Amino acid sequence: MMTRYKHYNPTPIVAALLLLLLSSCADQLDIKPTAELESEYFESELRVQEGVGACYAGFYNLYGPLLNDGGGSHQILLLPGDDITHQDAGRGAMEAFAGLNSANGEVNMLWTRLYQIIYRCNFMLEKLEEESVKAVYRTSGLNEINKGEVLFLRAWAFHRLWDFFRKAPLQDTRIRSIADAILPPTQEFQMLDKAIEDLELAATLLPDASYWKIETERGRVFNESAYGLLVKCYTLRARYNKANAGDYQKAIAAFKKITTRQLVHFAENFDYKHENNAESLFELQASHATDQDNAWLDNNFGGGAGQMGAMYHYSTSHWGNYVSGIYGPTKKLMNAYDNGDPRKEYTFANFTTNVTGNTEVKAPAWDKFDGYQLMKYVYPGRCWFEKIWGISSTNNTRLIRYADIKLLAAEAYLQTGNAAAALVQVNDIRARARRSTEDGKVSTAPANRTAITMQHIMNERFIELAAEEGIRWTDLRSWHAAGFIDLSTWTARDFGYNYNEANFEFQVSRHLIFPIPQREMNTNPLMAAAGNNPGYD
Repeated sequence: MMTRYKHYNPTPIVAALLLLLLSSCADQLDIKPTAELESEYFESELRVQEGVGACYAGFYNLYGPLLNDGGGSHQILLLPGDDITHQDAGRGAMEAFAGLNSANGEVNMLWTRLYQIIYRCNFMLEKLEEESVKAVYRTSGLNEINKGEVLFLRAWAFHRLWDFFRKAPLQDTRIRSIADAILPPTQEFQMLDKAIEDLELAATLLPDASYWKIETERGRVFNESAYGLLVKCYTLRARYNKANAGDYQKAIAAFKKITTRQLVHFAENFDYKHENNAESLFELQASHATDQDNAWLDNNFGGGAGQMGAMYHYSTSHWGNYVSGIYGPTKKLMNAYDNGDPRKEYTFANFTTNVTGNTEVKAPAWDKFDGYQLMKYVYPGRCWFEKIWGISSTNNTRLIRYADIKLLAAEAYLQTGNAAAALVQVNDIRARARRSTEDGKVSTAPANRTAITMQHIMNERFIELAAEEGIRWTDLRSWHAAGFIDLSTWTARDFGYNYNEANFEFQVSRHLIFPIPQREMNTNPLMAAAGNNPGYD
């Protein structure tokens, strides 16, 4: 509250007070602030690398535990679709689409954390262009490489926002005022096209995978990371563009630029001992503090506070899954594999895993989901959790791997009339599956295909990529848009929903994209004027 004085001029009094204040503080004016100023922080090449690292660090808030802050994004990534289900029929907003609206906490969380990554990237892209920052570099070419890294990470977030929300505002510059944050909704492919633009540039700036020292720089993105994400973006654009041949051709061109990646043993893609392997294009670099992680805090605190690991207890009976509950395979997924396909047991199995660390022990039978536990990141002998609480896993989340890209390339080849090339990609995946036995003996299943259809490719993606990074729900929605499937005819059972079908509320006119969070609608008048996504007003 401001007090109003009358009958005199206050200027002399204010001047006297200022002089007194300056005099009393004179001896302290040369003391540096307790927090470093932005203008002082980027004083070395190392400091700039820490700034770039902060862009990568935003991913921990998507895939880590964060037990007191809504958890990671696993529920919104895994439950929609037909591969993963929940032990609790009451998890309806994501699995049964029951009551899904703009106030949903998972929707708000995903939106917020994706934009946090974008804000960090926009800040660093601005700093990397400043001459004073360029001057601190000692490694030739690293400034351009850093730009490529940040462009890739921003493109990843743009791609996800477009995929899930479609009309999200395009924030591609640093926010310096409230006005900078008030942006209109994007139209059609605008945000996805921006992701593609960033990736096309990033691919020219990023180095080969061999550039990064494996001892100290493991997991930083490289040029083929950008090409892999370009394949995903162009394929997604093709599907929503009426199976556009031109977009598919661009996906094929990007795929051909990936020359150093190869398929490894299937289980090694989810094994802490084989992180950043030859199949990897982009991973969350899961770790933990030297003493312990604090899974109740985000990772913005540094040191021993916060968390730097990945969350996989959504599939186990560990007490730390109280935010997410227990997830498992649908009956549809369990019945989708050929008998003898080695991938099946590494995806789900009829025994439980010890969740307190690395162990070879396969405990007694699992008592949920018809006796099958989701195994991809917790298979005995392949998982590792920090020892104090056993919550954060140090096993990297694989965000883009070559098998995903090969199957997208198979689709692109098939849709552009090259069935022979499409068949090669699918049979490569199936041959690798046969080699992925636990005892090293090659399995007879799955056999090579002699011909290829779009249904074969869709089936292969279902079993190869089950429970990975929200891939299945993206596939289903975009295949519907392309006309390959018709989700309007799917029943609750088709979606793998194993509870009372009366609880299942999916509507194809509404639920193919998520609602814009209500907080955005309340604070952004341009978004409010445009209205929410269809069905959520």
